[in-house]
Amino acid sequence: MNGEKPVEVTLERIPEQKVVFDSRDMDVHGEFDTIKPLQATGDPYDPFALQKACLLACGIIPREGHTLGEILERLGSGFVMHSEVTNVPKGSGLGTSSILSAACVKAVFEFMGIAYTEEDLYAHVLAMEQIMSTGGGWQDQVGGITSGLKYITSMPGLQQHLQVAHIELSPQTKKELDERFVLIYTGQRRLARNLLRDVVGRYVGNEPDSLFALEEIQKTAVLMRFELERGNVDGFAKLLDYHWELSKKIDAGSSNTLIEQIFSSIEELVDGKLVCGAGGGGFLQVILKKGVTRQMVEERLKEVFMDSLVGVADCKLVWE
Repeated sequence: MNGEKPVEVTLERIPEQKVVFDSRDMDVHGEFDTIKPLQATGDPYDPFALQKACLLACGIIPREGHTLGEILERLGSGFVMHSEVTNVPKGSGLGTSSILSAACVKAVFEFMGIAYTEEDLYAHVLAMEQIMSTGGGWQDQVGGITSGLKYITSMPGLQQHLQVAHIELSPQTKKELDERFVLIYTGQRRLARNLLRDVVGRYVGNEPDSLFALEEIQKTAVLMRFELERGNVDGFAKLLDYHWELSKKIDAGSSNTLIEQIFSSIEELVDGKLVCGAGGGGFLQVILKKGVTRQMVEERLKEVFMDSLVGVADCKLVWE
């Protein structure tokens, strides 16, 4: 985004026996010299919910008992966790929370000298999501930890064993995607937790439309991979459109009046469209028609949604 990777997390030792969280983008700073506040999780509006969940999921702070003094003495010192997300607003739909979680876990592992694999990162972020009660899964952190396009599968069950396949694309296909893929910001924010609860509720309730759409989305993902691997970006765009219709069957809250107005205003400029994340706001992704430029989309949006935050985002796909 805007020419740089937006997520950064660093840890540094301090002589004081305390844990410090410093979130630059949220402009919040917290210092903890007792353990109980660090063990208090479950409130997604807590400005340090993510950092606390990271320390718990990584086993640095126990769920209950002990004192902070004995833990920091064993570690050799107190520490500061600096975190920053730039150019991406909260509630964007880009999975920033899960990617930030993964960055926190990776930073803690490296700071503590703990050996890890990519699978360890995925699993620890999944645990963090449950600790924070945000209801997230594994797709965001898998998508954000490594570059390129991934095809990710897992069998049902509490223990998720992920199979991550990096999709090999020709240079021509990458170039075409770079030219035709566009992110659009709606100016709206949303909390994924509420949308995800609705989705799970419909699934558990065996609602026919939801069950059909969830089954179709799995098949659509396989076809998307097939079309991209054979260099058919037009076919991929059509499937993206179909995915959008399926998403609305699963949860009508994934769309709203503004999102529908944005898509309607650029309908003749794009071949495929889909919300990012659970929907309801944040960013939208589109595949442009051949010959259409980002500038043309930007001009149309400014013409229709003047004096608003709606507009084309400055972003690019990261291939390596």
